Amino acid sequence: MTSETDKYLSWFKEYKSNGFHETQGWLEERMLDVTFHAYHMMTEFGAKGGALEIGIHHGRFFMAINAMVDDERYPSFAIDLFEMQDLNIDGSGKGNRDQFITNLERFDRYKGRNVTVISADSSRLDPASLEASPEMRPKVISIDGGHTVEHTLKDLKIAETLIADKGLVFLDDIIHRHWPGVFEAVILFLHQGPTLWPVFMGYNKMILTPMSAHSVYKAKFDALFPEAKTVQVAGYDLVAI
Repeated sequence: MTSETDKYLSWFKEYKSNGFHETQGWLEERMLDVTFHAYHMMTEFGAKGGALEIGIHHGRFFMAINAMVDDERYPSFAIDLFEMQDLNIDGSGKGNRDQFITNLERFDRYKGRNVTVISADSSRLDPASLEASPEMRPKVISIDGGHTVEHTLKDLKIAETLIADKGLVFLDDIIHRHWPGVFEAVILFLHQGPTLWPVFMGYNKMILTPMSAHSVYKAKFDALFPEAKTVQVAGYDLVAI
């Protein structure tokens, strides 16, 4: 019987060769490779749960994180303004629901069977509407919605509330000249004494994890990137590549 890891590997090879390039978006291919290694880290650590992304666009990164879910009984959530583009005040992406659903059917590991698509402004979203029992919380979350300070700070707090105990949170555009609000929000968030700590930064994303899992993932990223440097952001150690 084929293991879940083998099934993931088969999907990843196909997506990297085809679906990744056919899905419009701004994800660097090197970050796609990081998700591959993160999947194995999480599997080894025993992380379980679904996926959640705020800011879908056409789903290029959502496909990568939903593939990290090893059982389609775990629910995943795709949240975007989609047709409500009049609320997209900073023009950070333009989600297209129809295109996203088409891409799910073509490229998603589960063809979207475990995915709930939600049209919403995350700044008005109540985390309780997505909160499940601890064993059903998402093990991987991507934040790529509004890039203002206010949007990013709210989305980080949503992720802090929802992420599974051994989960990972990917934050996009961490250091981008067009979106300084993202980095400003991170600094504000970290100065509030959160339970979600940064552990990796590279290829235009920061990865955060619950503080109880930080030392485990820090060691794993150190081993994965021996050429990288440990730096501090707001007093927290993380691996920077």
